[in-house]
Amino acid sequence: MTPDKKKLLEQLDALKLFPNNKLVKQLRKQIRQKLDRLEISKEIKKEISSDANVSRSSKLKKYHRYLRMIRDNFPNLKYSDIRKQFSEKRKGVDSLIPDAVWQNPSP
Repeated sequence: MTPDKKKLLEQLDALKLFPNNKLVKQLRKQIRQKLDRLEISKEIKKEISSDANVSRSSKLKKYHRYLRMIRDNFPNLKYSDIRKQFSEKRKGVDSLIPDAVWQNPSP
């Protein structure tokens, strides 16, 4: 339980000491609305983080699949060397692997 939620629940318990008048009802309503907002925001954060992880995963899969296809064309190079060459290629520096392979790595 988060500290914010705990404070709000304590406030609700404290309101039980007072008579059930219009002001107390209004305060209870406001506190319950805050509790609902806290729960909704937690759900949204969970959805966003899982979406981000799925997106990151798919992009990394594409990246490594691309590098493996290039490795199939150059079996004498290590995977780490191909990654270094790709990094240089993105920076605009000439690499040992020809541009034609970077354009279409399929064998």
